[in-house]
Amino acid sequence: MGRGTQKADVDRRSSVLSLDSEDENKLVEVKTGCCGLDPTTGRGKQIHLAQMLLLPFVPIMALIIQNGLNMVNVLQYQYEMQETIDQVQISTGLGNVTEALQSERAEIAFYLFTNGSVIRRNLSEHFAYTNSLIDNLKWPMFRIEDPLFKNKILFRIRLDDFRDKITKFDTPSIDAGIRFYNRANYIFLDQLTREIKEKDSSGVWRPLLAYKNLIRAIEHLGISMVFGEEYFGRGDLDHTSYLNFVTNDALGQDFLNASKSFAFWIKDRYLQLQQTYPWYSNITRRRQEIVNRVKIHPDFDKATEYFYAMLGYLDALQKIQYEIRTRIEETILSEVTSSNSHVVVGIAILAVVLLISPVIIVLVRMVTRTLQAFTETLQYKTYELRYEKKRSDKLLYQMLPPTVAQQLKQRKQVSAETYESVTIYFSDIVGFTELASESTPMQVISLLNALYKMFDSRIELYEVYKIETIGDAYMVASGLPQRGEGKDHAAEIASMALDLLHATENFIVPHMPGERLQIRIGIHTGPVVAGVVGSKMPRYTLFGESVNIASKMESTGLPFKIHITASTKEALDKVGGFIMKLRGEMEIKGKGSMETYWLIGKHGKLPERRVESDKEEEIDVMAENPHTDARRKQRKAQKKKDRENKEKSTLRRAIASVKEHLPK
Repeated sequence: MGRGTQKADVDRRSSVLSLDSEDENKLVEVKTGCCGLDPTTGRGKQIHLAQMLLLPFVPIMALIIQNGLNMVNVLQYQYEMQETIDQVQISTGLGNVTEALQSERAEIAFYLFTNGSVIRRNLSEHFAYTNSLIDNLKWPMFRIEDPLFKNKILFRIRLDDFRDKITKFDTPSIDAGIRFYNRANYIFLDQLTREIKEKDSSGVWRPLLAYKNLIRAIEHLGISMVFGEEYFGRGDLDHTSYLNFVTNDALGQDFLNASKSFAFWIKDRYLQLQQTYPWYSNITRRRQEIVNRVKIHPDFDKATEYFYAMLGYLDALQKIQYEIRTRIEETILSEVTSSNSHVVVGIAILAVVLLISPVIIVLVRMVTRTLQAFTETLQYKTYELRYEKKRSDKLLYQMLPPTVAQQLKQRKQVSAETYESVTIYFSDIVGFTELASESTPMQVISLLNALYKMFDSRIELYEVYKIETIGDAYMVASGLPQRGEGKDHAAEIASMALDLLHATENFIVPHMPGERLQIRIGIHTGPVVAGVVGSKMPRYTLFGESVNIASKMESTGLPFKIHITASTKEALDKVGGFIMKLRGEMEIKGKGSMETYWLIGKHGKLPERRVESDKEEEIDVMAENPHTDARRKQRKAQKKKDRENKEKSTLRRAIASVKEHLPK
């Protein structure tokens, strides 16, 4: 069988249990680099290295960016916390001043009501305590247009003037005496409300609002206390004073209820106050009496009792107010500490990432270099493996047909096949026994090796399959093992026989240059059975009468003659172009008399045949290896030279064939 048939056979064989050369090529040629670049080239290595370095760099940068954003958020939170701290400090200062003014107002109201009596300490001590709080206060920017509150000094001067009038009883009434304090507390509380935001990202805005509402509740309840004291001391209130009492009492209760809604524990403290404060029921009852506005007889003792009860109640509310302020300070301290911890942790993580990142990148670079070196070695070994595999497959396909060899490699049972029409070729050397007796065994082997090498190189040009060689006998067939291919198998064998015959004429015996080899050739066309015989050294063998007839054609032929049967002649006649001559009838053992012919030659020039030779295949395989450029050029030149020699030889054979048939 020719090289073209073998190649087609290899392309169709299964790749389930064996590694196919085509599939192997595909596997080797897979591009794994960026944009389909080969990572084994110089540019591919650089891009692959950049990819590998980018792989750890991306998460590292993501981690750095994440930590940076966290740091920004923490710093923003710290900035907001600092604003909250400033807000709490200002609110606390305003609250302390407001509480002091509220206490001072109560003392002054009692002082005026009792004509000089004091509750817990003299007025000068109250004034000094209030002044110290005002001096320590960071004076805010009041939005109200009042020259009294433009700065701390003007307010102190106005406050001291009012105190002098009080101590000298230079006021027409209690209401006129406390009006200044009511105005001042209103301004401070309004500023306190402005300082405390309604909503804050920190956890102290709810307690701050509760703190603000509780101060306002104490303020309004303190004002109502003054009018309540006046009610019990005088027995009645005028309409304006009554309205002031009801308004401030209602506002005080509303602000108190509002402060309880911002934290559950404030509500618990207030319920506890109602249960534990002994004068709470008395206050509630007296409140109801004032609201009902029942005229009573002036009662100084009842007025004093009510005043002390309300003062104690307001002191209890102030304790709750102090507790709220303490919790606010603790919450702020806790959040600031937590924020600082987040900053420290973020800085530590960022430092660790920055320190480890170069190490990781260097390690990845080293690993990538190692992988690239291993890839180069693996690629070179793959080229060698493919080359050796093709060589082993070539040797195997010389022993067995590719389809049969593939079935045996897949451990399949190879069944014998029947072929209806196959052309069989036999040839041997005339006088080989005498030639062998005059030669040494090494010379005989050298002779046969040179001859069969020449034969093997020639039959590669035809659609034929070499069956076997036994001694000087050479057996070739066409029309198998592939069905449907080589329909002109008789013409293929005939052309090959003419080619081998003319080639033998120019063959020189190595150890006997003066001797010329004479070969006999026999050809027959007919049915055969083909199959694989043996398991240790399996051989593809032909069986049937056609094999025997072809052998008889060779043994009964003449030197430098091609002896063919009538069936072969009929097949060649269908193709046309061949010159044949009747020899006559021959007695064939087992077949009787048969009409045989001589194959003389072929009309015209033998067609040029070009197929991939073994050298070409070797060149193709080695060309894939980048290290064999010089050898590839050398083999290309050799292939061109062989093709030229083949054309010259074909031309010589055609000329000799024409001369032989010219009339003498």
